[in-house]
Amino acid sequence: MHILLRVSFMQEVPGGELEPGQSLGPFKLEELLGEGGMGLVFRATRESDGAVVALKVMRFELIEDPVFGRRFEQEARAASEVTEPHLVPVLEAGQAEGRRYLASRYIDGRTLEQILDEGPLPLADVAKYTGHVASGLQALHDAGIVHRDLKPSNIIVDLDGTAMLTDFGLAKGRAYTVLTKPGQVMGTLDYLAPELIKGSPATPATDIYALGCTVYECVAGQAPFRDKEGIQVGLAHVAEPPPPLEQFRDDLTPAFAEAVLSALAKDPAERPASAVEYGQRLADAVP
Repeated sequence: MHILLRVSFMQEVPGGELEPGQSLGPFKLEELLGEGGMGLVFRATRESDGAVVALKVMRFELIEDPVFGRRFEQEARAASEVTEPHLVPVLEAGQAEGRRYLASRYIDGRTLEQILDEGPLPLADVAKYTGHVASGLQALHDAGIVHRDLKPSNIIVDLDGTAMLTDFGLAKGRAYTVLTKPGQVMGTLDYLAPELIKGSPATPATDIYALGCTVYECVAGQAPFRDKEGIQVGLAHVAEPPPPLEQFRDDLTPAFAEAVLSALAKDPAERPASAVEYGQRLADAVP
């Protein structure tokens, strides 16, 4: 897969964040879909042909930061290297008015985070979504890429009930430059594997742990250590077992709870050997 790269420069960079109704390069910004530490995501229309995309735009305060600029480039590269039905592809990457952007396929649906705002999911849906995400994650791992930020807000479920993994801004592979400082941990604390917190590098096993935390949240309605704050969350990942899932709902079987928790083993070697194996364990354990 090849992505289109565009660059159009202006002498001055407009200040402040962009808003719906404004244009950026070839795109007209519409609804703000979400935002994170690195960028804002808009539904946008490519004015030349009317194509609707999800447009991720680097935050204004980061536009002159070379490290974040390279992270944007890495996200486009990661998405272009692997094609799989459960990975949201980047269609175009570029720079306009001093701002880097990534245009991804627009998925009509909701993030898993938005779905979980309504409460825990039926166990059959948990297994189905896990299988979808595991398939996309396995494709990344087979290509030597670690996602490093798997969480509900980076999973989109479309109107047909297909779950897709997105946002490769922290992806790391064999051919990627390391974009973190020594001792700096990248990711979201609620989903960080114990070995990452202790300073070990990201691996497929750390993605599987993050997937396990996400699945736990789908079942319990909250991440494993959501009742703690700040550094206590990290310490709990390292040293404490997650609260028993049975305390959150009464339709669990011991087999399903065991399957969910298998990805949360403190020792990476004791987790499922692959993402697809984890997905299969859940599928086999659905009551």
